[in-house]
Amino acid sequence: MDFIFLIIVFFIISSIVTNSDYSNQSLSVETTGNLQIIAVFFVILHHLSQILRDYPDSFLSSRLIIAGRLAVGLFFFVSGYGLIKQYQQRGQSYLDSFFKKKVMRIFLPFMLAMVIYFIYRNLIGELNFFTAMYSLVNGNPFVGNGWFTIMIIYLYIAFFISAYISKKNDLLLFFMLLISIIIVLLIAKWKNYGEWWTNAVFCFPFGVVWGAREKEVTGLLFRNYRISIGILAVLFSLFVYMDEVFYHPVVRSCSVIFFVALVILFSYKVTFKSPLYHLVKRFSFEMYLYQGLFIQLFRSDVIFVGNRLLYACLVIIATSVLALIMQQTAKLIRELIGKRITESH
Repeated sequence: MDFIFLIIVFFIISSIVTNSDYSNQSLSVETTGNLQIIAVFFVILHHLSQILRDYPDSFLSSRLIIAGRLAVGLFFFVSGYGLIKQYQQRGQSYLDSFFKKKVMRIFLPFMLAMVIYFIYRNLIGELNFFTAMYSLVNGNPFVGNGWFTIMIIYLYIAFFISAYISKKNDLLLFFMLLISIIIVLLIAKWKNYGEWWTNAVFCFPFGVVWGAREKEVTGLLFRNYRISIGILAVLFSLFVYMDEVFYHPVVRSCSVIFFVALVILFSYKVTFKSPLYHLVKRFSFEMYLYQGLFIQLFRSDVIFVGNRLLYACLVIIATSVLALIMQQTAKLIRELIGKRITESH
């Protein structure tokens, strides 16, 4: 596991190049897309580390325990940032096609993942239809780590409603998004959902605000770039330390926010370029969906892989293969649906 972690870190570092976004004071689609791919890499490493971290000689992987929420926070931020940027550029036409182009690109793969997970878990006697449906509302979705997909769909819908009602009134849009976050926090507390449901969720509206007011934000932070980086690094370190000393949801959320701000500010100066990012981009979301399946399968009564390096490699390879297959399946279904709609008109 440590070996794979080092390989991925080495690859990420070796792919760093100077970013022209600094002079533009706006993050490109390539920059934000690659950040999401890196976030998916670290989410997978985090979930692998949850299985392997108890081994006494697993030094690096045992320290990936906080990587999950930091990576999810980055993903939420980039999602919010991307939505507001596209909305600013296209206006009402963007909202008119929002569900077809945005929500369905998440919802359809999630539906396919539910089918795959249900078949597997039903065959091994873990699940029936009733328990599967109930899991979608009790905070423990039967799709591995499916809470994230449910949350991102909720946030996308919240953004759509907020943007539709606010009519390009930024303050009203921000206020409605904040209300949406408060609602989901209350639901999570009421239903006793795990803290992972909400510890990074504020990064989504943070991304929306940053994107909407990017020139003002970057103008302030770029005045003395190194000092800004240093302040954010200190604040992130401080809140991580405080979170380790005593857990509080506000402290943990702040640590994620300051980490994301640090990474984003850093990303104006440098970005990541490699053919691998272009390859993985097509099915990175599906990789997130299916990694939980193989993390469980290869340490189950059905198949048990004892060697940690082999286990981690098999999880990554199998996840990538199935993710690519299911991405192509979802694409084919969308094309068939689009063709039927066109023919019906």
